Amino acid sequence: MTQNNSQQYRLIDAEGVELAHADTIAYFKGVAADLKPGRYTIQEVVADSLGHAHEVRNWGSVTHLADGAIVLHEDDPTT
Repeated sequence: MTQNNSQQYRLIDAEGVELAHADTIAYFKGVAADLKPGRYTIQEVVADSLGHAHEVRNWGSVTHLADGAIVLHEDDPTT
């Protein structure tokens, strides 16, 4: 039986609570705009066709600045 893996992302707050999940990173810019200023972790999740996570890694973060700006920060995969 062949497994269909799909890549998804989730947004995590400082307490480790999942705030949102999406198929694209760009989606989190809009989500972060509705959250209080701060830095939020973006995790990349590789899931099977039933949505069960098989691999999770930190993709980077999104920061909502006090002036309202939203900035994406991708982690350097070589470090």
